[in-house]
Order: sequence, then structure tokens, then C-alpha cells
Amino acid sequence: MDDILGLLGQKLDARTIQTLAGQIGAAPQQTRAAVETAVPLLLGALQRNAAAPQGAASLLGALDRDHDGSVLDNVAGFFGQAPTGADLRSVEHIFGARRGGVESAVARASGLDSGQVMQLLAQLAPLLLGLLGRARKTTGADAGGLGDLLGGAMGRMQQSNPGLGGLLGGLLDADGDGSSVDDLLGQALGGGGSAGGSLGGLLGGLLGGKR
Repeated sequence: MDDILGLLGQKLDARTIQTLAGQIGAAPQQTRAAVETAVPLLLGALQRNAAAPQGAASLLGALDRDHDGSVLDNVAGFFGQAPTGADLRSVEHIFGARRGGVESAVARASGLDSGQVMQLLAQLAPLLLGLLGRARKTTGADAGGLGDLLGGAMGRMQQSNPGLGGLLGGLLDADGDGSSVDDLLGQALGGGGSAGGSLGGLLGGLLGGKR
């Protein structure tokens, strides 16, 4: 579903990244690096959850109840407000016991601290759920079709970065202790802990090209 990534690239422009950076108290370049790492992890976790019937049904219910896509109408305004308790719970629901490992991975890739990373994830999760909710309304996808929507977006990402599938599989299929996350991200980022590696550049084209 290329529309998910295309619309995401439109919404995460320089203005919205600047607003998000101000909200979490970070430099725009750090924030962008964190976004470029967090988005594949969020989409991969959503796809994994939607692969199970119970998870797909739960996701469908959340979309119909809370995520109709209206957040996309003013992303800068949404990023200008602190995340709510519901936003934080969305992150918990998406990642479950793997949340701590994901936070560590994004922090390592961007240089943000754990509090900033959690704020960023809590801002990005409703945005991605809103994108999925709007795509669901447009296509009429049922619970089973959510996996197809997410799979299309992930497939496009994997075309740009063939190693992404193994990386996310190692993280999102782990036992939840997060112990392998830093090693996995170290491989993806070339061991340097910067955002210049394969994961860091994954969304570069969508978010405006070179930094």
C-alpha cells in the first residue's frame, strides 16, 4: 500500500519535524534520525500484531473507535501538544514487552534519551494508526485486510533495504527482554550508533532527501 508511505512522507515535512523536535526538546536532525528508525519498527510491530486473528480484530476495533485519520488534517498541531495517556498506551499495545528494547534502539540511533524517545513514539503511534485508519476507510479493508495494507508498506520499505526483514524479525520475534536490540541495530547502523546507516536512511527519500 504505497499510499501509506506516500502520505506519511507528505505529513512528516520539515515543519512538522521542527514542531516535533520542539515538543520533545531535541534538535531537528536528531528528531529526524529517531523518526527514520522508529517508523519501520512501529509498522513492523503493527504488521506482526495484525498477522494473528485476535491481534487483527483488536487493531480493527482500535481504528474504528479512536483512529479515523482526522489526526492527519493538522499534524503540526498534533505534534505541538504533549502526548496523552491514550497515546502512551498505544505504544504499549503496539510493542508490548518489547517496548524497552525499541526505546533503546531508537535512542542509540538518534542520541535521544529514553524520555524523549517515549514522547516521540507516543506522537508517532497515533499518526501511523491514523494513516492506517484512513486507508481502511478508503479501501474498506476488514480485519484480515489490515495485514495486507501494512504488508504493502513494509514491502516497499524492504525493497529499499533488503536487510530490514531480518532485522525486524530478530527484534519483534524475540522473547521480549530487548537484549538483542542493540546488537541488531548496531549491525544495521554499521556499529557507529549514528543515523547514517541503512535504517537511518530508509525513510530519507520520503522525508525530503538528504539531511
